[in-house]
Amino acid sequence: MQLVSEKGVVSSRDLDFLASSFARMRLQGRHLCTDAITGNMDEDCRLWFLNRYDFYIEQLKDKELQ
Repeated sequence: MQLVSEKGVVSSRDLDFLASSFARMRLQGRHLCTDAITGNMDEDCRLWFLNRYDFYIEQLKDKELQ
């Protein structure tokens, strides 16, 4: 899947990788500002990224509890 923005085409695999990486960083205790991370994204990309970010945070939390 590709997300199209005014600035070009962004691969969802790239955004998914970033979302999972930032989720891991957050759970390691690093402070992250999602507004800064998504600041240059159009609304569709931003919402897609934040949904994946939240998904990975929950997935990683569940793994910690096991």
